[in-house]
Amino acid sequence: MKNLYQDFMQEYLDLDHMEKVNDVKSASPLCYYLPHHGVFRPEKTTTKLRVVFNASSPTTSGSSLNDPLLKGLVKEDIFEIMTRFRKHKFAFTTDIRKMYRQILIDPAQRDLLRIIWKEREDADPTEFRLKTVTYGTASVPFLEIRTLKQLALDESSRFPLASDVTQQDAYMDDIVSGASDLDTAKELQSQLHSMLKAGGMTLHKWSSNSKELWNSCASDDQEHQFLSTTEPSVKTLGITWKPTEYTFTFKVSIIEKASCTKTDVLSVIARLYDPLGFIGPVITKSKTFLQKLWQLKVNWDGELPEPLAKQ
Repeated sequence: MKNLYQDFMQEYLDLDHMEKVNDVKSASPLCYYLPHHGVFRPEKTTTKLRVVFNASSPTTSGSSLNDPLLKGLVKEDIFEIMTRFRKHKFAFTTDIRKMYRQILIDPAQRDLLRIIWKEREDADPTEFRLKTVTYGTASVPFLEIRTLKQLALDESSRFPLASDVTQQDAYMDDIVSGASDLDTAKELQSQLHSMLKAGGMTLHKWSSNSKELWNSCASDDQEHQFLSTTEPSVKTLGITWKPTEYTFTFKVSIIEKASCTKTDVLSVIARLYDPLGFIGPVITKSKTFLQKLWQLKVNWDGELPEPLAKQ
């Protein structure tokens, strides 16, 4: 775990996404230090440990960096995006590699993104400042979307297909789209690659229901090769998609216990994510069951009464 953490931070430095603060005493009057910790997700195929920065941590004044930040508007609608996605005969998904970290922060504001980190275990703590947008700050979703939209507008004359799709079928760093014929889908794929490259961004983790589209992906996209050959399904905006079958699937982890509590029931229901309403009847029935528990005034940690326990 420690090595993964160290590797993540070293990559941050190697990619020039943060810089060392050489003169600590000449700090800007506006200065904020971000606490950070690791989030370990072993199921991930690429980055299993991600270091996250907490911009909501209060200072001695009682305020945090996130307190004065405006969140902005996030207008993407997953339902509309996924509905359009289902109409395509030739569909594909991809995401922008390290999207947030491709957006530079104004140098005058980088002292608000300072961190403390030890490059080696035997080294002294060193101050760094992040140079790019980072998850953990309240304005990140809007900044990411607005940057992507501006790129699409700026490049609309050169890449009309990619410009339209980026503005309509992108959700954060994910793009889910396609076309009714293979030639158009290939052209769209090519334009997306070129347009994002013009903005200093790269696409990876391609998946598609078409082998031709898969084969036209960049040969150096190792994630694409892995997904196309060994992964029967991929996550698409939180939903599991099987490209070869063009189906969506849902997996529920059933709690195997001698007795369950209301907390257990809520935990299972909360994991049922279905923006398209495929399993709406199941979710409705589950919520009705939870409603009965409220009516019976069952405690959160109390065992479910019979006959509800059998259900």
